[in-house]
Order: sequence, then C-alpha cells, then structure tokens
Amino acid sequence: KTRGIRFEERKQLATIVKTYDLPSIDLEIYFDYDSDKVTARARPDLVELGKALRNDALKDAVFMVSGHTDAAGSDDYNLDLSERRARSVTSFLIDTFGISKDRLIAVGYGEEQLKTPQMPEAAENRRVTVVNMSK
Repeated sequence: KTRGIRFEERKQLATIVKTYDLPSIDLEIYFDYDSDKVTARARPDLVELGKALRNDALKDAVFMVSGHTDAAGSDDYNLDLSERRARSVTSFLIDTFGISKDRLIAVGYGEEQLKTPQMPEAAENRRVTVVNMSK
C-alpha cells in the first residue's frame, strides 16, 4: 500500500535529512507491545497529522515516515517492527485522509536512532518521525 524503501537506502536518507536540515516532527505514536496496529491512543495525533498533510500548502510535498523502536529485542526484530509500524502509520493516512501513497515513504530504523540513548529501553524511543522531503 505504501512506497517502501530498500534496506541500504535507510542510511542515505538519514544523511540527506541531516545535511539539508529538513523539517521534521517527532510523534510519540503508541503501539501495544509487539504490535504494529495503530491504537486508539495514537489516533488523535495521526488525525492532526492527516489534516496537516491535506493542507494546500503541502499538497505536493513528499514525506518520509520513519519508525523507531527502543533497544529491547534483537536488531533484526526491531528493524522489522519499526518498518511495520511506519507502514501502519502511512496506511492510516492513506485510508483515513486519502493521502496519495506516492507522497509517503515508509522506512524503519529500528533502534539505530534512539531519542534517549542514555535510556535505551525508554518509551520515548518508540516513535514515528515525519520528515518533509520537499524542502
């Protein structure tokens, strides 16, 4: 349903975001343990995001939706879980707001970019980042 990204392109995208200082938003999208399903608790934030993405000023913009996990679990498991969660968020935006799948790139980073590295298993590391790639 969403335009995915190959494994080797993840680091290149991260470099582009840092190099060009692209605008991004950290969202704390909550998921149940070992789940990639959007919860009722996460819906209000995603509804606001969907409304923003439908704004005329952003109608042609492309967004990278990056999933992140905490450090609990293996690297491979966390990478897979983060990718599934990013796809879940992009699917929600497509299904609920009619955002074109061509405007959303789902990518998972697992535990590579911890928000709070000094607390690697903290809940705030489990998040989704949305980056406007059309600066």
